Amino acid sequence: MLILKPMKKKPIKYSHSGNPLEFYIAEETASYGHKKPFFTYYDNPERSIRLLKGDCIEILNQARENSVDMIFADPPYFLSNGGITCHAGRMVSVNKGKWDKSKGVIENHEFILNWLKACQRVLKPNGTIWVSGTTHIIYSVGFAMQELGALSI
Repeated sequence: MLILKPMKKKPIKYSHSGNPLEFYIAEETASYGHKKPFFTYYDNPERSIRLLKGDCIEILNQARENSVDMIFADPPYFLSNGGITCHAGRMVSVNKGKWDKSKGVIENHEFILNWLKACQRVLKPNGTIWVSGTTHIIYSVGFAMQELGALSI
């Protein structure tokens, strides 16, 4: 059993169940009196699959180091700019939401570096990361991986 002491006075107890599906995040983890930063979106223990929904950096920052075998990331492409595209013969908006709006090249790259650092911390030494992207962001992702050194592309 590992005991971590958050900013609050009461320590949070994490236990290792030996279950490879366990993400090593206590359900009451570091909420500090606020709403929980994630919830279990899908859980299939028979196939060792669990999907958590929430802020990826908050979730990863609460996970145990070197505890994840594989990460599939589909980060924002920063395409929500009021434009349109053609889909199935119809003009459709490219706006996905506030989370997909560009804040400029430097801030976008900083965001990419931050989530990749969080991924790097939790990946096992022989773990792998797959990143989905478009030409709008994939070069920034590749450059960030090179900046971090330990992630190979």
